[in-house]
Amino acid sequence: MSWRSVFISQTAKLSLQANQLRIWQGHEITVPLEDIAVIVIDSREVLITAPLLSALAEYGITLIVCDEQFLPCGQFLPFSQHSRFGKILALQMALSDEFKATVWQKIICQKIAHQAFVLQCAGQNEESVYLTELANSVLPNDETRQEAHAAAIYFPAMFGNGFSRRMENHINIRLNYGYSIMRSAISRALVGFGFLPALGLWHKSELNAFNLADDCMEVFRPLVDLEIYTQMVSGSLNDVLTTDDKAQLVKLLNYEILMQKQKHSVLSAMEQMAKSLQTAMLNENPELFRLPEMIFAQEYSYE
Repeated sequence: MSWRSVFISQTAKLSLQANQLRIWQGHEITVPLEDIAVIVIDSREVLITAPLLSALAEYGITLIVCDEQFLPCGQFLPFSQHSRFGKILALQMALSDEFKATVWQKIICQKIAHQAFVLQCAGQNEESVYLTELANSVLPNDETRQEAHAAAIYFPAMFGNGFSRRMENHINIRLNYGYSIMRSAISRALVGFGFLPALGLWHKSELNAFNLADDCMEVFRPLVDLEIYTQMVSGSLNDVLTTDDKAQLVKLLNYEILMQKQKHSVLSAMEQMAKSLQTAMLNENPELFRLPEMIFAQEYSYE
């Protein structure tokens, strides 16, 4: 199973060498492609060869590039890696409203439960209890919009009264960066199991090529929130998003999370989540869809 997240923040040439990623930065570093899940290019002076791009697709590796503000803006995904891509696409297109409503209910219930966990970690016990109650009251398709209700309580409790996700500040810049990484990683997992990310369950924008990824990433957002909160209370949260800050957010992909009561990396949990969605679709049973459960964050050990 691939597990490495490679973060390129300086001038480099990336090429293919004997089924390995060759990184040249005045000296040579090689990484086996079979170990890599995600590559993030955070420099404007990186060259990459066509044979390497082809190999990334073959190995199911996603490549994330950043814009002039060094925020993720694009993603290279493998095309049709699954042996039954057409079958999965047909199932996606034929999903019933009831199936989608139930899966979205499960996602929002778990997202709010994760927010309650994060609030508990932050010492906001009263708000944590309230969000736990909200999580247990989510209806199919979140008809009563408990997600929005939870957010109105959650973000001010985490980042201060008056805080809003619409504000342009150093906290939201970090949240957006971390969310982009999570979105890209879950897109990779979905494509690996034959899904077309543009066909969502709840998100349905015609302008969005990653509607399904936006659905599935909701349960992973609180991981980013907790990391930013931890930096804030430790006094290490600066006004400028540094290279080290970005590398730390990418590193969250290798943190521990529970999947069916077993510890896995976030990357592994994403793959299992995508696999369970495929199983649920094949059996027309949304109850077979499995979601991760947050625990106190630490880096996953592969030993």
